Amino acid sequence: MPWCDDCDVMVDEDDLEEGKCPTCGADLHARRPIPWTFKLMIGVTAIYLVWRAYQGIGWLIHHA
Repeated sequence: MPWCDDCDVMVDEDDLEEGKCPTCGADLHARRPIPWTFKLMIGVTAIYLVWRAYQGIGWLIHHA
């Protein structure tokens, strides 16, 4: 999807006007994909937080 840096919006393929933003007229750029390392970091962090929540709940049950 084309991306307008000036407007900070994605431009729909149907709204394209000769490679320019229909709102401000700036040149459009292809948006860079999210790196796989960032996705991996988010996944590992989510797994870690679920594990810590499980441990915290277990600790509360045994010490209540």
